[in-house]
Amino acid sequence: MTALADDERRELAQSVRSACERLAPEERVRAVAYADGAGFDTALWDVLCNQVGIAAIALPEEFGGAGYGTSALGVVAHELGRVLAPVPFVSSTVLATGLLLDLADHDPDAEKRLTALVEGRRTAAAALTGDGGVWRRSAITLHAKQSAGQWRVDGTVRHVLGGAAADDVVVVANADGEPAVFLLDAGGDGVDVHSERVLDGTRPMATITLSGASATRISWDGPIDDVVQRNVDVALAVLSAEQVGACERVLEIATAHARTREQFGRPIGGFQAVKHKCANMLVDLEWARSASQAALQACDTDDPTIAEEAPWRASMAKAVCSESLRNAAATNVQIHGGIGFTWEDPAHLYLRRARTDEVVLGSPAQHWDRLAAVTNLLGGR
Repeated sequence: MTALADDERRELAQSVRSACERLAPEERVRAVAYADGAGFDTALWDVLCNQVGIAAIALPEEFGGAGYGTSALGVVAHELGRVLAPVPFVSSTVLATGLLLDLADHDPDAEKRLTALVEGRRTAAAALTGDGGVWRRSAITLHAKQSAGQWRVDGTVRHVLGGAAADDVVVVANADGEPAVFLLDAGGDGVDVHSERVLDGTRPMATITLSGASATRISWDGPIDDVVQRNVDVALAVLSAEQVGACERVLEIATAHARTREQFGRPIGGFQAVKHKCANMLVDLEWARSASQAALQACDTDDPTIAEEAPWRASMAKAVCSESLRNAAATNVQIHGGIGFTWEDPAHLYLRRARTDEVVLGSPAQHWDRLAAVTNLLGGR
């Protein structure tokens, strides 16, 4: 893995921000997420993949990637989070592609598939649990059986992030009593993809029902928990970076309004109550930024001691960043007053994202529990 230098990080961030400012202004985000109902901006995704190269950042060079690590993905995620970019970065580039990459030795079409994902010609989604929540064996709802040399998968999974637009679906199903990873064509026979009605249109989800769907097993015989959990932890770390980006932008919006909105002949930012709200938002932002950076570092490091901390750091980042963005988005609505509750103001867009991200891949409460369990915080109680 190659680490990004500081100037490379700044250049990457600026490239992504420039593309988003040009192609994803608020009006475009609203149109894609709510007017069109697709929740996936293909034009923006094409530019990000083929001109900026965000889908190739973390892939090894032998698969056409740049060979950078999770921290580089975090740089991209931060900028996408600021504008609520309606693209499948976390779902496709991070989680699904990460699984496909780790299991590439068992996929005969791995090189061709990964190339298509890097170029943005295809997208992928991962369905690991029945409810799209925290990863655990007991949450697997799919079952696979082999018949005449062909694997068939049955069952239903809900809240599949990016599932409606995905070309490939990576699923975890119970096979012969053990979880295994399978790859399906989203347009294949026995695969029914139904777009869900979601709170945040920039986070499209789907319910996928499999009825004897043909699948390729891409995992080995034996436990696959570690490879799945490792990729989930990376996804949590990158998702937290997106949340930090959104939280940062929310603070900018709130303080800009507080400086320009006048009441009783003076800007409302001059009132102590509003000052305190903005100050608390800044504290939450910096707390979230630190937690996210700690998780990204643990996913990238070559130090085995720090790498062992990746599970609890990822859960800490998810919990802290979810709560920080939720609180900041709600405070932003309050600072805006009546206008903050209207459709025309962007405050509700960030509140929708905050509430959605809060439960994606597990709620803060679940991740606080995981943090306590992994670190033995409660001394075995």
